[in-house]
Amino acid sequence: MTTPEAARLRLGLDKGGPWLRAHLAPDSTDYLVPDPADYYWPDPSGNIRWWQCTALLQMFDGEQVTGMVAVLPATFTALPSTLPRWQQRRLVHLARATERDTYLWRRDHKTECSPQRCGYTPESNSPSSAPARDR
Repeated sequence: MTTPEAARLRLGLDKGGPWLRAHLAPDSTDYLVPDPADYYWPDPSGNIRWWQCTALLQMFDGEQVTGMVAVLPATFTALPSTLPRWQQRRLVHLARATERDTYLWRRDHKTECSPQRCGYTPESNSPSSAPARDR
């Protein structure tokens, strides 16, 4: 999945698209943890201008899953300084330790996905209605 800016710049990670947005818990807070391989950090030469992050997401059924997202550093918002350090570390650990990702959640949810169950109506033959692996 990509942020709108990252998608516009074609940074190369899969898009979650409307399907993913429709299945996120509406009142939850999702977290991004900059978590790229060493060679994906932005470099002074300007070759890599984005951060690869692990996204900790809560789905509409309450399950927490992870995905990968490309984020431009200028659009990244840090955790509030009022959040205790131990809670910040806990969130980072949770994002890194959660093994179930959006691909697996989508695969398992696909058979029961319907407008009546989750409110999502896929558009036939659209690229966003086809499964996309968020890795």
